[in-house]
Amino acid sequence: MPAFQDFDAQTGIKTTVHYLEDAGKTVIQKTYDAQPLVDACAEARAVTEGERWGDMRHIGTIPMAELATMMRQDGTIDKKRCIEFLKKNPAFVTFNKALR
Repeated sequence: MPAFQDFDAQTGIKTTVHYLEDAGKTVIQKTYDAQPLVDACAEARAVTEGERWGDMRHIGTIPMAELATMMRQDGTIDKKRCIEFLKKNPAFVTFNKALR
């Protein structure tokens, strides 16, 4: 049984602390449910099907838990890593032409 659970509504991250008596260790497990984002992205892809590139285009959604790993030391987001994430995880893409 988990010793402690916490849920951050802003990031969607659930933290569970497990104590493994056999090993005498404490394990911190962080998880999130990406399915609502995947569903929203699929809907956005369907809506934008056949559209052309414009001046401003939303091409994908990156879960906060993943985006946090893409921060640079200066506080900005590494755009190259964002694009790499979307190419590796096309379910989060909202505009199919972004993958071409």
